[in-house]
Amino acid sequence: MNTKKYNERLKQLVWDCNYKHASSDIVLERAINYGGIDFIDEVIKRYGEDKFLDILVNRRALNKQAVSYWCIKYNIDIKQTATFKTPAFWSPF
Repeated sequence: MNTKKYNERLKQLVWDCNYKHASSDIVLERAINYGGIDFIDEVIKRYGEDKFLDILVNRRALNKQAVSYWCIKYNIDIKQTATFKTPAFWSPF
């Protein structure tokens, strides 16, 4: 992914702050929640797989479907992720 395309996608994901000053944690979290596979691959190249996995395992406000997918891909037990350890804030049932 070229820099121009990356920056355009990043602007969309980090709409609430200046994308040029967004921390790696914010970029990775938004990529997991809202980015496509190609964008996440680029983010992993830029910030490293270890940082990506740290965010995946330790952030609790991530999309459960996305976490499940990446846990399968990286052979991580989803029960070890903060997303699945933390009870839901609100449950309608």
